[in-house]
Amino acid sequence: MSEAPDDPDGSDGSDGRVVVVTGGSAGIGRAAAVAFAAAGLRVVIAARSEERGAEAEREIRARGGEARFVRCDVTSPGQVRDLFARTVELYGRVDHAFNNAGVPGDGRLADLTTEDFDRAFAVNTRGLWLCLREELRLMSAQGGGGSIVNNTSVHGLRTVFPGIGAYVASKHAAVALTRMAAVEHAHEGIRVNAVAPGPVESDMLAASEAAVGGATTWRGLIPSGEIGTPDQVCDVALWLFSPASSYVNGQVIGVDGGFLAT
Repeated sequence: MSEAPDDPDGSDGSDGRVVVVTGGSAGIGRAAAVAFAAAGLRVVIAARSEERGAEAEREIRARGGEARFVRCDVTSPGQVRDLFARTVELYGRVDHAFNNAGVPGDGRLADLTTEDFDRAFAVNTRGLWLCLREELRLMSAQGGGGSIVNNTSVHGLRTVFPGIGAYVASKHAAVALTRMAAVEHAHEGIRVNAVAPGPVESDMLAASEAAVGGATTWRGLIPSGEIGTPDQVCDVALWLFSPASSYVNGQVIGVDGGFLAT
């Protein structure tokens, strides 16, 4: 039996809008969940880790925000369907989504195993599509409207380093999915955009040290010489959720200290 939506009029102090954040238990995703809740949105945190997801929920609620954790592996169609069904049970609707779940894909193309290649696409491309499919269906059924932001990468617009071919290819595909979804649903008032972060302080950046030189290499490529922060990415996503960006659709916005301009 479905639960009645919690406080649908936003009297809990939220503005009533609902956002789903995939990969929301760590890194950019966790920072986004915290930032969105601080901005007044009701946040559904989706991630595979029960422990870290529950921690993220507690952190937000301790700060006075509204958040729920729902365990979800975005590579599973059933779990993705359940995530959005649960969101509707909790809050009655979905207004925004930040499709952030992602994995690296290190290794030169000639050296990759089939499993490594498939894993990058299973999460970064197919998982993104599975989430987009549910989000677009729900927003359409609600009468249209809504804003979706996909977390891609500068690697989805430009081949930066050798040795991460599966990741680069999967992120190029994510950019294509963003643009197609925007074109197909613009007539319903549903906007689909993407952020394309450059190097951002995260476990993934630290882990890239061995493969591509990590932050040290990146500082030589960024005009500002600075490594970004998760909050800088979240600020752009929040703007894309807002009416201030109402005529922005199908765009991939670099959050990269000027790297894509070089």
